[in-house]
Amino acid sequence: MSAPQENPNGGVHYSQEAIEQHLQQKQQRGRSLFPSSNPNSRPGSRPSSRPNSRPGSRAPSRPVSWLVQTNSEYANMFENYGGQHSNHHGHPGMSEMEEGRVAKTESTPSSRPQSIKAATGPNSYIAPSNEKMAIPGSTRPSAQKSYPGEAILIKEDIMPDGSSGASTSSEVDAAAAPRGTVTPLKASFLLGKAFVGTGVLFLPKAFKNGGILFSCLTIAVVATICCIAFLMLVKVRLVVRESFQDIGLILFGKWVRIAVLVSVFLSQVGFCCAYLIFVAENVDAIVQTFTKCTFHGIQEKVYIFIPLLILIPLVLIRKMEILSLPSMLANFFIIFGIVYLWYYSIHHLAIEGPGPNIELFNKDDFALLIGTIVFSFEGIGLVVPITESMAEPEKFPKVLAITISIVGLIFGSVGALCYTAFGENIQTIVVLNLPVTSGWTITVQILYSLAIILSVPLMLSPASKILEMGIFPTRSGSVERTVKLSKNAIRIALVCCCAVISYVVGGPNLDKFVSFVGSVACMPLCFIFPAMFHYKACAKTTWAKVLDIILGVVGVAAMAFTLYITIRSWVEVSAPDAAIDRCASFN
Repeated sequence: MSAPQENPNGGVHYSQEAIEQHLQQKQQRGRSLFPSSNPNSRPGSRPSSRPNSRPGSRAPSRPVSWLVQTNSEYANMFENYGGQHSNHHGHPGMSEMEEGRVAKTESTPSSRPQSIKAATGPNSYIAPSNEKMAIPGSTRPSAQKSYPGEAILIKEDIMPDGSSGASTSSEVDAAAAPRGTVTPLKASFLLGKAFVGTGVLFLPKAFKNGGILFSCLTIAVVATICCIAFLMLVKVRLVVRESFQDIGLILFGKWVRIAVLVSVFLSQVGFCCAYLIFVAENVDAIVQTFTKCTFHGIQEKVYIFIPLLILIPLVLIRKMEILSLPSMLANFFIIFGIVYLWYYSIHHLAIEGPGPNIELFNKDDFALLIGTIVFSFEGIGLVVPITESMAEPEKFPKVLAITISIVGLIFGSVGALCYTAFGENIQTIVVLNLPVTSGWTITVQILYSLAIILSVPLMLSPASKILEMGIFPTRSGSVERTVKLSKNAIRIALVCCCAVISYVVGGPNLDKFVSFVGSVACMPLCFIFPAMFHYKACAKTTWAKVLDIILGVVGVAAMAFTLYITIRSWVEVSAPDAAIDRCASFN
């Protein structure tokens, strides 16, 4: 390999020819870019999850532990969603104990280079000689991160034979990225959990707002656009190896980073507010069922504050893996509820036929549908972590396409079947259309409400991290007790604020509130930011740039239009939706 050349900017310059020569030498020697954690494994073999397993052997099937491990990974991914950022902003993605260790060992926070100087030549890179940077694909610890445009070759990585230990092209970097242990099936399961929540229960009312034909077409279009946008974000992450918000900081500056954080914060708080309204309406329905509509001592909206008795202790948990088992139970409860909705809708259609006044297209409220669908598909914050956790990340595009297709079919089938079965009598929360006296209905309401309560701590974790990051950017709660108490107070205040917002919004406006959150917070995260980042970091051809511009313009236009319609429908006085007299069954 040719000797490195000193660069006038103070770095070391390596040509693309030298890098390719080094990679060929490594392949000839049979050395792996990914050293196995097992010293007895063969060169180039995939690391085994068991320390004493034979090289290349397959672990035994353990379905229960697999699910618990999957939920633990999901919880850890969600904990870091919105809370990751560069060192000079603190360490909110770490636990309190880890923060304490960092606070004790770091004398001054690291700073990001203010400018990045390009090397001469289209395929050449520069490593600043005064910076010690991490090498993508290397397991060797480093003092600082690497940033886009900076070199990933430094003098320390020159091997005894004069060759270097890293590459510079994005393609090689993608291949050399640290790999996890998540299989494609497991990744698909994690993605499904990120998408399927309470949003699916709001879709039947959304189908009424849009009309059944327009709604089915819109779900297909939104699912396709989401898949494209998510893959764009993954490509950007291969170039800019930072968290979602720090990608915006590096590519566009601090204001875009703030915009990303605000969108994440609003989306997570909006989800939790919708969850509390959902739980309150179900609790009221359950109380009326058990008392046969004889108890009227508590107003329906007051039930919003009852889950706080459970939520306040849960939101104080900082190790999200503790909630992995409850999260797994919540997933089973949600699946059970969806299956029962399918069954009852088909059963109702077979006996009584379609509901009244089913429309193919609703020209008055169709914009509410778009916001609700985007709200339901919001899972972009976990796309990058799931990709990085895969043992074979090159299979992620296929996994994502299949998963979104399945999720789209679930959303479309629930929305279309329930709207067809109940027609204009469909309720904002579709479980309220189920027969009151049925034990299965009560079971679904209880289990789904428990599932939502167990999901709120995970949903609020990114928002809590963002607030803590802004108020205590460098101070650790494990070092200063006052800081820890203050952070706990922030979490309690946040969940209480969600309850107050839910009380003000109320059940009758839930569909409008969901559409509002989808328009203001979810559309930028799903459409606008990925297009902006991809245009700046990855788009090289004219077609790629045109696609990014189209996606960004469509996102901005859809956001403005749906927001306008949502606010207008909220302000205008309209006839209330047809309500079901649930007490008539007890008379």
